[in-house]
Amino acid sequence: MPKVRKDINSLTEAELDDYIHAINVLRQRSEVNSDDPAGYDFQAALHNGGMSFPDGSPVGACEHGSDAFLPWHRAHLHYFEKLLQEADPPRTQNVTIPYWDWISEQTPERFPLAFKKPGLTSPGRIQDHVPLPEDTLKIVTTETDQKLFAGFPKEHPGGDFGRLESGPHNYMHPKYIGGKMGSPATAAEDPIYFSFHCFIDLMWAEWQSRNGAPPLTSPDWVLRAFQAQPRNKIADFAKTTDLDYEYLYTDKLKAAFDVPVPSPIRRELLLDRPLTPLNEADLVTELRDKEHVQLALMAPPEAGRRLFVRLDELKVPTTGSYIIRGFVHPADVPFQPGAEEFTREFGVGYVALWRSNHPTPAGPGGAVAPHTHPASCVARFDVTDALESSPVPAAENVLTLQYEAVPGEAGQPEPAELLEEVALRQVVVEVYS
Repeated sequence: MPKVRKDINSLTEAELDDYIHAINVLRQRSEVNSDDPAGYDFQAALHNGGMSFPDGSPVGACEHGSDAFLPWHRAHLHYFEKLLQEADPPRTQNVTIPYWDWISEQTPERFPLAFKKPGLTSPGRIQDHVPLPEDTLKIVTTETDQKLFAGFPKEHPGGDFGRLESGPHNYMHPKYIGGKMGSPATAAEDPIYFSFHCFIDLMWAEWQSRNGAPPLTSPDWVLRAFQAQPRNKIADFAKTTDLDYEYLYTDKLKAAFDVPVPSPIRRELLLDRPLTPLNEADLVTELRDKEHVQLALMAPPEAGRRLFVRLDELKVPTTGSYIIRGFVHPADVPFQPGAEEFTREFGVGYVALWRSNHPTPAGPGGAVAPHTHPASCVARFDVTDALESSPVPAAENVLTLQYEAVPGEAGQPEPAELLEEVALRQVVVEVYS
């Protein structure tokens, strides 16, 4: 029987204590020997970087911005969980990583109360009111294309992040949680990382179940940092039950996922053409100077076709994180940044740019870990419904793209140089059959 991963709010007091105890055993190993591969610091460094394997090769090779994102983090959780189970048996032999379900309202607190306990707390987490990403459930239950959901193969032209990563994942890390989770160079130092990614993994498992578990793309890709492990390829992490675990859903989570699976949509690109700012200013200059830019839109295509706006080569920043939000509204309605009613009526989505970490310095062997995010990404906004439901003729609408900086650690203002990192090659309108 596979072991069961539960909602952290559903754990008994004894189960939670055993989980914290196992983590503390790993921490104690790191205190004795910071290079111990079975210690917490080394396991965190598999994601964060800053350490070296015995052969001198750098530790810290998390995969982001491709179809390796979900399998890599499933591997990280799997091997970390095995260490927890082996930490202090028999007490810890059945310990599993609890997931943090942020789409079901279970507590008035920003985070589950368990994360305030010694052993699971971490300094610097955001305490101010910040809304959760509203598109998490929608992405899992309505997106049927595997690449758009989970990420594109590295060699795919114009493809990179999947929607689950570029949306909720990249939003939650710096915008909602913050603190050590705000940077990929420190994220796994906060133990909330493991429960957060456990829920990301649950959503992937749910998507696989809902969509017939299609064969994974790039099955032979060897996941960085796990080359020496018995399982190290993307194909090795296709099924949770093959890894000796499954998820136990709460009643609220069952209800959230109890919606029909839409039929797969096969689309053909019929037309794409660049868009330019209304005042003919330079696109990037306008976005940096005003922190938003407005572009004219074409009328919606004939019935049954979809209109998307594509942002090409949107730069992934290294000095901080930011969000690009899209709005479709009548040209005579002034843009109202931050206004909840305006966002609710005219918002068409967002893309979150979580900062990339810098390459790990060369270890004794001279090897340098690569950036763990692509240098740029592609983002799309589906504007069809917004144009069709507009109170004015489609041609009288504009698309507003807004830059929104994510505050730095402990609520500090974003780095001054972050705005200078905002860059993209062009904005294109696409028509699909």
